Amino acid sequence: MVIKKSVMVKAQYIFYIIGIIFLFSTLAYFAYEYLFSLSNGAKTIILVCLTVISFFVADYLSERDL
Repeated sequence: MVIKKSVMVKAQYIFYIIGIIFLFSTLAYFAYEYLFSLSNGAKTIILVCLTVISFFVADYLSERDL
């Protein structure tokens, strides 16, 4: 069975969207469960850093077709 390339590209975008949703839900859970004792400024800095790092890793992996 032959799968067209356009179908694969659409499936790839769906998986990226699902991955981003899981990323944000993981960050929200992390913030809710483990960061109560930190100040709001520290929480914000940690979450922004984790989000930026995750997007760079995702971009690197997509460039390498991994």
